[in-house]
Amino acid sequence: MRVKSNLDAIIYDRIISALIMGEYQMGQVISLDDLSTKYEVSRTPVTQAVRLLTNDGILEMQKNGRVKVPEMTEEDLKKICEVRLLLEEFAVKRTFLVMDQLGKEYFDNLEQLADKGIKAIRNQDVLGFNKLDMEFHKGLISGVHNVYLEEEYKEIQGKFLVANYLLYPINGRDFTGAAEDHVKIVDAIKEKNINACLGLIRKHVYPFRIEYSDDMLVEKFHYIK
Repeated sequence: MRVKSNLDAIIYDRIISALIMGEYQMGQVISLDDLSTKYEVSRTPVTQAVRLLTNDGILEMQKNGRVKVPEMTEEDLKKICEVRLLLEEFAVKRTFLVMDQLGKEYFDNLEQLADKGIKAIRNQDVLGFNKLDMEFHKGLISGVHNVYLEEEYKEIQGKFLVANYLLYPINGRDFTGAAEDHVKIVDAIKEKNINACLGLIRKHVYPFRIEYSDDMLVEKFHYIK
């Protein structure tokens, strides 16, 4: 049973890596048999991994039983970022209220993830950094100790993964600023500077520049991350 669980997790992680690296396209149907062949495992762990991925909003299960990559637009990405920002701002505010009750593990985890992110960027390990980025933001949410919030965040983060990396391929993007933001966020938390922390979160999680048309009625959002 332990081996099976490990295989589920391995396949789950490899599919996420493939999405981050742009190996799939939006709307692409994914064959479970092809995945079994690709990863040289039986269909059972593949089926379980795909089930977890659909639960996390990363893949979609169609009525005919087929699995496909969701189709997202830049407008979808903007709305996803809005929800991420709401959840992370709430989590940070609540975390600051109970900061004295949090164990050392919470702070150590964030600091270690931020440090690993910097090292990944220095080593030009872009995939590694982006997986650490996901873990860092999950770590922020964990300070609230609210399983329902964590479940909601995991799903919105899954949708962000698809929209972010498939709309804007990872090759050629510079994530140095994002890695540095993590360090600054940790420093702001350690210094108990909630205003600085919230400001960093807003800049980091909602990477859109807004421009208005001449009549000031139509907003144009430009992704700048």
